[in-house]
Amino acid sequence: MSKLKDVAELSGVSLGTVDRIIHNRGRFSDETARRVKEAMLKLNYKPDIRARNLSLSRKCHIAVIMPFTDSNSGYWNLPYQGIQKALKELSASHVSADFHLFNENDRKDLSKTLKKIKGKSYDAYIAAPLLHDEFHDFFDNIFSTRPVVFFDSDIENSERSSYIGQKSKEAGQLAAKLLNYHHVDENKKVLIITTCSHNVHLCERVNGFIEKTKHQFEVIELSPDDSKNKKMLKEINRRISKEFGAIFVTYASSHFAAEIIESNNLKTKVPMIGFDMVPKNIHYLKNGTIDFILTQRPIDQGYLSVMTIYRHIILGHEIIPEQLMPIDIVTQENLMSHLRTADIFKLGNDG
Repeated sequence: MSKLKDVAELSGVSLGTVDRIIHNRGRFSDETARRVKEAMLKLNYKPDIRARNLSLSRKCHIAVIMPFTDSNSGYWNLPYQGIQKALKELSASHVSADFHLFNENDRKDLSKTLKKIKGKSYDAYIAAPLLHDEFHDFFDNIFSTRPVVFFDSDIENSERSSYIGQKSKEAGQLAAKLLNYHHVDENKKVLIITTCSHNVHLCERVNGFIEKTKHQFEVIELSPDDSKNKKMLKEINRRISKEFGAIFVTYASSHFAAEIIESNNLKTKVPMIGFDMVPKNIHYLKNGTIDFILTQRPIDQGYLSVMTIYRHIILGHEIIPEQLMPIDIVTQENLMSHLRTADIFKLGNDG
């Protein structure tokens, strides 16, 4: 029996667009409507009238809890884009959201943010639970009463409805495997740069890397506050040519290390792997300073978070407990195709 998602896939549009056309609400083009209706005929898809009437009467107000969009070198702007795109698509379907943004490096700020939300009533929650203790305490009495979708990082053994993101340990293992293929001077170490020792998500990337690397390594933790890193970056700069034969950065500020490499004009190329498609990292991937950027499709994560809630509350679908993102390897050679895909996603011109 065909489902709504089958119609969306065959017609090449989003679930939200199919829903708008079936219910004849919101904006869509004649061409898009034609494609959707053709797909419905081919699949012999018949809308459930009772479910349709029920969905028209349902509303969904979501609380989105995530870091400020300009933090972590602008990384959090990426899932934010995905969330906004989904909300725009579903604007005619009674889906709305309030954003509660916090300083990801300040436990007190997060606690204040969560305290403000407690007095409000929401139909569902979407959260990036970077600080596990605070989030687990907050959601303890919510898990059993409202859908809760985590993205970017997970709280294992929690009762969340769904997790959307990558397996962090596997991402670290992949980074190690990529560097294992490179020639690294056996007399030198791989420098692992990370931040926030209380961030389980990043710790798992480090653990995965250590588990798979065949090289000697050293872990240096930078402060989440960029202004406090001058001394540590100066030390890395002093040691880069003599002690480190490769670099792995576990988070979006890979450009810190790239800037050091570029400023030293090293005779021997230092292989480097970083994370996330933020503008500064893209610049250093283009000029060859960064060899690989690993990414977990953060725009998709934000989009799917909203769509997961929509399908469950408005359409009555079951929630998939785990929706794992592929770990993409971006290089100079395939960078433009990744950027084009992101641009198409942001435009959302499917009708």
